[in-house]
Amino acid sequence: MRRTIVCLANSYKHGGRCVAGICLESHRWIRLRGAADDGALSVREYTLTGGAGELRLLDVFEVDLHYPIPSDCHPEDWATMPMAWRLIERPCSPERWKQVVAAEDRTTGLLGGSRDRISAAELLAKPAKSSLSLISPDDLHWWIREKNGERKKRALFQRHHVTYNLSVTDPAWLAQLNLLPAGIYPHRMLAPDAKQTWLTISLSEAFAPGGVEPWHFRIVAAVIAL
Repeated sequence: MRRTIVCLANSYKHGGRCVAGICLESHRWIRLRGAADDGALSVREYTLTGGAGELRLLDVFEVDLHYPIPSDCHPEDWATMPMAWRLIERPCSPERWKQVVAAEDRTTGLLGGSRDRISAAELLAKPAKSSLSLISPDDLHWWIREKNGERKKRALFQRHHVTYNLSVTDPAWLAQLNLLPAGIYPHRMLAPDAKQTWLTISLSEAFAPGGVEPWHFRIVAAVIAL
C-alpha cells in the first residue's frame, strides 16, 4: 500500500533512526519501522531515490507500507516494504502544511501526562491511544548540562500552564546544541528568524536506565522552526 507522508521526525533511535509523519491520505500519524529487530531504520532505508539523499524534516515522500504492527506504546507503527522511498516535494508546500497543522495536539496533557516518562507497567495495563504529538510550545528554552561526564540536552517549555522538561533526539538540533557550552538558552537565540516553532513529541519504547524498572520516555523527536 503506497502512502504519501510529510516527515515530522527523523530522530535518533539506538544505532539508526525513527521516522514518523502525517499521512496525507488518512491525515493520521504513521511511524515507519525498519527491518532491524528494534524497528530502527538504517541509512539505506531512509535514503530517498533520485539522488535526493537522506530524508529531511518537512519532506513529502512516498513509501510502500506492508502491514500495521501496533503495540501498547506505539499504536501508529507500520512495517515498510523493502523498496526505496521517493521524494515528492522539499519542503512541503503551504497547502500541505495546512493539512499537517490540522493534526496539532490540542489536549491538555501531552501524550497522557506531564512528566518526562511513564512506567511500562502502566502502559501494559492501559495502552497508549497515541505516541506522537505535534505542538507549538510557549516559552521554549534549551538546556545543556554536564552529568557524569556526558552532555545532556533538554527542551524546557510551557504548554497549558504546565512546564515540561524533555530530552531531545532531533539530530540536526542536537548538532546545533553541541556547538554551545553548558547553560540554558532562549529559543530565539538559536532560531532568531523563526516566526513559529513546532515540536514533534514522541513516546519512546521501554527503556530501563540503570537496569531498574523500565520506562517509556516523552522526548522531543523534531524541532521545526518555520
